[in-house]
Amino acid sequence: MASYQARRPAPPRRAPLAVLTTGLLLALAACGPAASSGPAGGNAPVGAATPAASASTAAPAPDAPPAAAVPPTRLRTAYTTAGATMASVWLAAEQGAFAEQGIDAEVVFIGAGQAILGALSSQEAPIVMAGANQVIEANLQGGEYTILGATMPYLTNSIYVHPSIERPDDLRGKSIGVSNFGAISHVAAKVALEYWGLEEGRDVTIVRSGGTPETLAAMQSGAIAGGSFSPPQTFQARDLGYRELLDVASTHYEFGSSALVSTRRYVADNPDLTERYLKAIMRGVQIFKTDRDVAVESIMRNTRTDNRALAEETWAFYRDKMSEDLTISPKAVENNLRMVAEQHPEALSARPDQFLDNRFVDRIRASGYLDQLRQRQ
Repeated sequence: MASYQARRPAPPRRAPLAVLTTGLLLALAACGPAASSGPAGGNAPVGAATPAASASTAAPAPDAPPAAAVPPTRLRTAYTTAGATMASVWLAAEQGAFAEQGIDAEVVFIGAGQAILGALSSQEAPIVMAGANQVIEANLQGGEYTILGATMPYLTNSIYVHPSIERPDDLRGKSIGVSNFGAISHVAAKVALEYWGLEEGRDVTIVRSGGTPETLAAMQSGAIAGGSFSPPQTFQARDLGYRELLDVASTHYEFGSSALVSTRRYVADNPDLTERYLKAIMRGVQIFKTDRDVAVESIMRNTRTDNRALAEETWAFYRDKMSEDLTISPKAVENNLRMVAEQHPEALSARPDQFLDNRFVDRIRASGYLDQLRQRQ
């Protein structure tokens, strides 16, 4: 019943005794066993539901139209690389997981870096899948972004090089390609250089290619000596005869390479939608892990390959690496902070909880939703 403030009535005039007696008799008659009427006109909101017990006495007309269904919430979401690490958001859209959560989702590609951060800030795409590193670096410069979870807790890239390069030292004075500065491929290249005891800029030049297919094309043309790839492009590089110099995934470097990201303001204004979005992504992960054919077809479609064997190998690579509960650890944030500390010294004193918002995934896990998903297998 809608809230309202009653107006104080004026003092009543004194009524004759006969009138009072008649009024009393009428009031007593009205208190009989007849069904109670609804609230007084003007006090009940239009369209307010009536109690079930009164349905027989106040049934709607037979030709009354049914109540309108609540329309799904329209939402544009985005991903930043055409790699299978992003498969959960593709599958959430393609297999109806967003629709199950009442979300009419449009999934688009937006490049890493300023492009995806701008889309978040303007709410062109208010929740996206991107590398956690971009959010952390932006927040160190005054950004208001937040990390809600991640489907890929570790880096999964590999560094492939020309066959003439037999060991890391052979890369000195040469170039490695990445899709974009600040992208996960760039982070993986930096991790690899650190692992080898080499330094970006001083020992090896990192160049931006614009995308992983472009990195591979630059290697084929001889413009660069190597590149940072994730499946399926890693397998394409291997099949073309290039050498894997380091499988970064084997280092188990926690990073949050496929993080679910929003802004603090959007999450505060839309907590229910945020939670439903994360549930849809969890469902997308579960579909990826349990429905091989559907996952393989999605990989082929979204990475633009007609090589089914390659897509199947990609699926097998990621199946056990994808996180179904979207956990991202404080260690992953610490690794991100350490990676940018040279450019942003304030990162050394920052805390992981300044960047993480685990409330939603914690609540979803506690609700038993993941157990419900497992029962659908």
